[in-house]
Amino acid sequence: MLGVLEDLRYGLRALVKHPGFAVVAIFSLALGIGANTTIFSLVHAILLRPLPVADPASLLAVNTVDAHNPGYLLVSYPNYKDFRDRNQVFSSLLLYSNVPVNLTGLGEPRPVIAQLVTANYFRALGVNPVVGRAFLPEEDQSPGAAPVAVVSYNFWQRQLAADSQVLSRTLEINRHRFRIVGVAPRGFEGLDEMALPELWVPSMMYEAVYPYVSLVNQRRALLFAVAGRLKPGVTAPQAEAEMQSLAAELDRQYPQDNDGRRIQLMPVLDVAINPRNRPAMEQAGLVLLIISSLVLLIACANVANLLLARAAGRRKEITVRLALGASRWRLVRQLLTESVALSLIGGAAGLLLARWSGDLLWSMRPPMFKRAAIHVDLDQGVLIYTAALSLLTGILFSLVPALRATRSDLATDLKERTGQSPARPGGRWHPRSILVMAQVALSVVALVGAGLFVRSLRNAARFDPGFDAAHLGIVVFNLADQAYTEARGREYQRRAIELALATPGVAAAAISKDVPFRVSLARTILREGVDAPGTKGRFTLTGIVTPAYLPAVGIPILRGRDFSPQDRSTSPRVVIVNEVAAAAYWPGEDPIGKRIQFYGENVPVEVIGVARTANYRAIGEKPDALIYISMEQYYFPMGVLYLRTAGDPEAVAVQVRRAMQTLDPNLYLQSEALEQTTYENLWAQRLSAALLAVFGLLALLLSTIGIYGVISYLVHQRAREIGVRMALGATSGEVQRMILVEGVRMVAVGVVAGTAVALAAARSVKSMLFVISPRDAATFVLVPSILALVAVIACWVPALRATRVDPAVALRDE
Repeated sequence: MLGVLEDLRYGLRALVKHPGFAVVAIFSLALGIGANTTIFSLVHAILLRPLPVADPASLLAVNTVDAHNPGYLLVSYPNYKDFRDRNQVFSSLLLYSNVPVNLTGLGEPRPVIAQLVTANYFRALGVNPVVGRAFLPEEDQSPGAAPVAVVSYNFWQRQLAADSQVLSRTLEINRHRFRIVGVAPRGFEGLDEMALPELWVPSMMYEAVYPYVSLVNQRRALLFAVAGRLKPGVTAPQAEAEMQSLAAELDRQYPQDNDGRRIQLMPVLDVAINPRNRPAMEQAGLVLLIISSLVLLIACANVANLLLARAAGRRKEITVRLALGASRWRLVRQLLTESVALSLIGGAAGLLLARWSGDLLWSMRPPMFKRAAIHVDLDQGVLIYTAALSLLTGILFSLVPALRATRSDLATDLKERTGQSPARPGGRWHPRSILVMAQVALSVVALVGAGLFVRSLRNAARFDPGFDAAHLGIVVFNLADQAYTEARGREYQRRAIELALATPGVAAAAISKDVPFRVSLARTILREGVDAPGTKGRFTLTGIVTPAYLPAVGIPILRGRDFSPQDRSTSPRVVIVNEVAAAAYWPGEDPIGKRIQFYGENVPVEVIGVARTANYRAIGEKPDALIYISMEQYYFPMGVLYLRTAGDPEAVAVQVRRAMQTLDPNLYLQSEALEQTTYENLWAQRLSAALLAVFGLLALLLSTIGIYGVISYLVHQRAREIGVRMALGATSGEVQRMILVEGVRMVAVGVVAGTAVALAAARSVKSMLFVISPRDAATFVLVPSILALVAVIACWVPALRATRVDPAVALRDE
């Protein structure tokens, strides 16, 4: 131990004596380790952080798997009750669902996220309120019987000023009074990390807060998330086998509702983020980790080159120590200790950089994450990762230089001039040359990745989503928040459209159930004359809109007609289908006049028009089938007022929102320009492109430093040779060309190798790119060309300095 401390003190003194070497090495390591730590902290916060519940390993999410619809689905309330009462593997089976509600009585009306939960929710999770209590079993037995609530710790602190008498207070939620019975502990924000609920209410209060009241008790409606805690001694495979058996029983018992449906269990952490979104996030995180690792490898190559150069300068010292009896292992330990100290200092600097860059990165998160229960902190896991990464880096980048420096021929090396290496450092396969080639190759891979994502983002920004986003503003409202009846709700919608059309700058106005890129309702349809009654039918996206919606948002009707005010609830039901639905459901036929039937309804519906296909859930998505339903025939309380404007959409939307506020001051309204929503919808592409561009530039910077350092060292080592050549008549141009050839040869090998690797790896990110080939020719030509140009400049500067060698001085040294 004392020997290691002595090595450490010696190494630190050596770094102080050579500040230039220390600064460049620490700077390189800080960039590499800082980039890795930043990305790891982000991935850790979103995908790896454990949930704040007791024994999360014994908690499993219960998902529905439908043979006719891909992905993991929720569970219906009737099925949940059967699973809860019949299973023998879970000690508790809980249910929850996120619900947007309107909170009044605490200043301005504002929307909050509430969670409908079963009474056993907190007990099953092992979460004990810090004030008051959790729900009682009797508070979740009869619909509407117990208007009570548990509030989050943050809500108690911020909205209720940490009132010690909080248990005597009530909250007005959707015009219903709820008595506060408890405060959740600090840090607990539910099982859904994207929702950040501020309060919880018993599931039997669904009539007061849930927007789909009529669907709650329908066995086919998959509305609720379910999780269970395993009994002691029960394994996950055993639990899944029993739940599959129960699902098969329900299939036989209720074939019309549960046909083809089974159960899939998974850890609750895997559903803390929607399982449909999680794979894309994991893939994006993996790509960012890989690119940031490339930056670290380039930084390590830089430092390894510096250490090789420093070891060559210390050859005489090392040779003398070996001659005096020092063992090779003793000297290797000394050099490794110095390098580890260097890497730990670089790791500390990288940690500071990660703290700053992480805060900057998280400040750019989209609105969907601003409410999320996710915090990018440098917690214990991140600190352990950074320390381990620093130690591993220090050992790996210094091992080869240390071994090479201590491989000495005493008889020969003692005769060499101090600080000179007998080997020619510029040899094609010299370790320093190999490191430069590796740096260039890794830089090509990083820059190609950045180029693909930047070009992909540019394409996304220019992509036509299928409607006129540039001239649209929106005002979002939810009439269910204020318990509107259907008659009162229809009157509000009619008056809102009238006020909008009377506002200067509004050219057209209409209402849809969905906000842009958030079409969520899907219904099963049966085609008359094609699908026999009782068969499965087709699961199809469904939009509910008022007449004139399609022309208002700029979606043309290609055939047939639009909805009219005469298409009311008392008249024959009608729908409009998009191009994909028309081609998929009636291939080669005219869909106008065809009739369909929605599952669970016996009323036939006629197709009256075909609209152009648009993007409904994401920009650039795979074209999907959608059916438009008239809101005149299917009332829906949640709505988005779309405004086609002649001026600034955001300003006009604000004016309309103010006018609508006079209709009901207690109703929360939100307005914005649709371009802002479109911009936010591209947050993943923007974040990936920005990070990859930064990492690509870091890779380019580090590679340039590495190339410059190697060629400068080459010039220094060959100073006498260059002087002799010039004394014998070599021109400056010939000397420059000689040095450039050495550098360009290394760069060329690195560019070719990097391009080959990038071509091979490009297909793995195909699904993340937007309207661009993963082997985009422009990117694969431009990136290597730019890198080669920068590398040649980095070689040319030392080559130019080589021509300034004084032949007289060189010959005198010789």
